[in-house]
Amino acid sequence: NDSVAVQRIKNVLVVRGSQFREDAGPMSHPIRPDSYIAMDNFYTATVYRKGAEIIRMYDTILTSEGFRKGMDLYFKRHDGSAVTCDDFLAAMADANGVDLNQFSRWYSTSGTPTVTYASEYDDKKGVFKLALTQSSRSEDPLFIPVSVGLLDKESGKEVVPTKTLYLKESTQTFEFANLQGQVIPSILRNF
Repeated sequence: NDSVAVQRIKNVLVVRGSQFREDAGPMSHPIRPDSYIAMDNFYTATVYRKGAEIIRMYDTILTSEGFRKGMDLYFKRHDGSAVTCDDFLAAMADANGVDLNQFSRWYSTSGTPTVTYASEYDDKKGVFKLALTQSSRSEDPLFIPVSVGLLDKESGKEVVPTKTLYLKESTQTFEFANLQGQVIPSILRNF
């Protein structure tokens, strides 16, 4: 009976409560471990909860329509077969004509990445700059989709609707032009 938003809040509470704790502790591991001792090693919050969040990021990056195209190709190629994470990634990339090689780092990176931001507004030019910085246990930057909107600082009304930014470098700055006044960023929408 819960709305989509209420159910999402419940899911995030579970992820933050169990999966984040596991990812920060001595049992931290990627969702696709390089090796394992026994199959029961795969029944963890990281594999199931973080794995689900990674699949949800495909939908954010590709849009729901693109995700559906990827799923259709995935089932066409692999229905009834044993598959890997790489098979899923390849179907998503091929169906949408995009390069997801950098995104594949999520499968082999343990821990929970952190995204921080800094911002500045140029009143004369009407330009808002949002600098996003990521840190993780990956040697190279992850591909992190960050959904952002901008709210008018005075009224609280949305002046820039949700837009997905693709954070692919350690630090990236995104510019929003033609603004009429100070804004407040609304970051990680739909997380």
